[in-house]
Amino acid sequence: MRIEPVYVLAPKAQVRTMPTRRAFLMAGGALLVGTAVGGACGYSLGAQNSAGERGDSETERKSSGDALLDELRRLAVDAPVAELVERSMFYLGSLTDAYREDAILWAGVGRLADELVRNSSIERRRVIARFTAQIIAGAPTPFDKKLEEKRGPLLSIR
Repeated sequence: MRIEPVYVLAPKAQVRTMPTRRAFLMAGGALLVGTAVGGACGYSLGAQNSAGERGDSETERKSSGDALLDELRRLAVDAPVAELVERSMFYLGSLTDAYREDAILWAGVGRLADELVRNSSIERRRVIARFTAQIIAGAPTPFDKKLEEKRGPLLSIR
């Protein structure tokens, strides 16, 4: 018979833990501070970026007193692109008839042109693209330079 050596292991060292109440209070405090700081920073960055994307000031977004102009501005900037495309003929017609000098509405024409080039599943895409290119060709001087590069892709839509 052979005797094998037996090794006796020492118990593992106990890791000291923080009391549960103190851990709960510290975690809750960190959550509140993080929420407050994150919310404030997120709000300020979001407000700054949304005004910067549109390129308009706070005074331009206020009601103009003209319900049709306010609706056209909403379509140009705030409405989903699908709604702008759906109402594009009305939008473009109203723009050329009464509001040729409104910068916000011309930004909507750029949005519409980009969507027509990007999305090939739009109903009556070619007709809307040709009409949009025609509107861009007759744009007043400050706006025609910004939109002129969009005419070529619009005219190439088949």
